[in-house]
Amino acid sequence: MSIADDGPSAEVAAAGAVPAAEHRFAAVRDVYGWRLALVFGNEAKDGICPYYRAGRCHHCDIGAGEGRAFDTASNAARLRWFEASYAERWPELAHLVVYNSGSTLNPAELSRQTLALVLAFARALPRVCVVSFDSREPYITARALDALAEGLRPDQIARPILGLETADDARRDGLLEKRMPRSAVERAVAAIAEARVRHGAGRFGLDVNVVIAGPGTAAHDGRSVADDAAATARYVYSLAAPAGTRVDLNVHPYYPSVRSRARFPDHPRCSLRAAVAGVRALVREREAAPVAVRGGIFIGWEDEGHDTEQATRDAELSRARAAFDRFNQTLDVAALDGLG
Repeated sequence: MSIADDGPSAEVAAAGAVPAAEHRFAAVRDVYGWRLALVFGNEAKDGICPYYRAGRCHHCDIGAGEGRAFDTASNAARLRWFEASYAERWPELAHLVVYNSGSTLNPAELSRQTLALVLAFARALPRVCVVSFDSREPYITARALDALAEGLRPDQIARPILGLETADDARRDGLLEKRMPRSAVERAVAAIAEARVRHGAGRFGLDVNVVIAGPGTAAHDGRSVADDAAATARYVYSLAAPAGTRVDLNVHPYYPSVRSRARFPDHPRCSLRAAVAGVRALVREREAAPVAVRGGIFIGWEDEGHDTEQATRDAELSRARAAFDRFNQTLDVAALDGLG
């Protein structure tokens, strides 16, 4: 879709709330229907994710934010820009994804006042049935989940997005320095299960990010890539199974950002062949999991401008976009047959 940019209101422009082009996502489709991600400004100091500031998450440059701290007023202005710019999409949108270059459930990064505005907006979207919120695990708490349930309609599902990346502890907490121990992951999943008891099983699910062919894997070895993806899916499904929490997997083929290239200079980008091997492994694990936990699998390709090999990225997407789009809607791996 084209995104209107023919003159933001003076109020929105004055607030510096118009997102840069790399923070404007196009609407795409997934298993729920039309999906759109909105990127709000981070409200922490200097607009920087606290984990990024602490030197964590070496594969990710997104936590650097937008160069300044936002507040409720500037994020409210951005929300008004989104409302006007995507006006043609709102009546048919099914899945809203909320980002802020960090954790949307951390009040220091997205205040409760700002979150309330976002929830009220989502609540008013007539066909939205799923709202996903990007967040680190410490902020997936009873209080945060209760706020989501209370702010959304009873027929809308809230889904925290957990950036697990890989279930391999040495890769996740060693190489990437996510500082995301299994105990913390398991506590977050348990918090979602408990919220399902309080508010109803249909009110909450879980999204999990999976990096394909990331540091620590043999990126050109399909078996190594597939094994890591499969182990990650098995781990997540096993955590969700006792409560029957539906899990969606967000697939992120690894790309070299400025930060990750400096940390892992010899680790290549994920090829289309490796990406397909990883996705096939995820599909196999999904089919082996209990029916209740089998959610969607979504191949994401937005990089917010951080892929340092943009020409390669553009060539890959030119070849793969239609196949990814079909897979994301149907989960039919045959859609990927021509890619690797």
